[in-house]
Amino acid sequence: MPRDGAVSRSHSAAQIIEVLRDQIARGELPRGSRLPSEKMLGEHFMVSAPTVREAIRALAALGLVESRHGSGTYVTAYPAEIALSSLATAAQLEGATASDIIQLLETLNVGSVDYVIENATADDIVQLANARDAIVAGQTREEILFGVESFLRALAHAAHRPLMGMFADFLVRTLVVLEIEVFPESETFWRDWTNALAGLRAEIVEAVAARDADRLRRAVSEYHSNATGKLSGTKIDRQMKLSDPRFATAVAELIMRR
Repeated sequence: MPRDGAVSRSHSAAQIIEVLRDQIARGELPRGSRLPSEKMLGEHFMVSAPTVREAIRALAALGLVESRHGSGTYVTAYPAEIALSSLATAAQLEGATASDIIQLLETLNVGSVDYVIENATADDIVQLANARDAIVAGQTREEILFGVESFLRALAHAAHRPLMGMFADFLVRTLVVLEIEVFPESETFWRDWTNALAGLRAEIVEAVAARDADRLRRAVSEYHSNATGKLSGTKIDRQMKLSDPRFATAVAELIMRR
């Protein structure tokens, strides 16, 4: 049950939302826990049932809780999903372009090199190597690009810096959805594009395994430079904004990929 005295009789759904959101963020209401019933929450906060339901709906929209028919409302807060939805919305509102996403991903990956060298585990290196191999084994455009997504996400998460990892997830997934949904180049193009970068992906894996920061930094910088250069000759409009109607459906699908 929420802490006593958290809200007064006159407080509204917005303030109930803030109390519950704060307790979820602090871990006082951990993921998987069941919220008290609407009746109990109403009695505790001294508000009507419609006010409680309004607060629950808002928390669900934020990705913090989920109402299950006949069972109750449960805390389902996954930081990565919350961050993805919020970042995608913010990027659209701020007029971010494909070029912005590409440049930010390069900056993040180069900037995380020292963390990767210091914190990467043996399992992280295996995941990188497996993703590298999955790209080569991909038979369709989607398989190839999702292999690229797995590789870049594995590289970012090897730094073991949660906020950097969440931001990288957003950037990588946005680029992959952009490439698949908006610019459906031929499978031959994507295979040639990824094969041209195979040597650099191998170098990245080897540099991480060797714990060589300078080598990894050079490989990551060269990888992004080459990848960006090869995209410049495609139909991808790097100045297209994420708010562009052509991309609106893709962004919505991106947010829903939970």
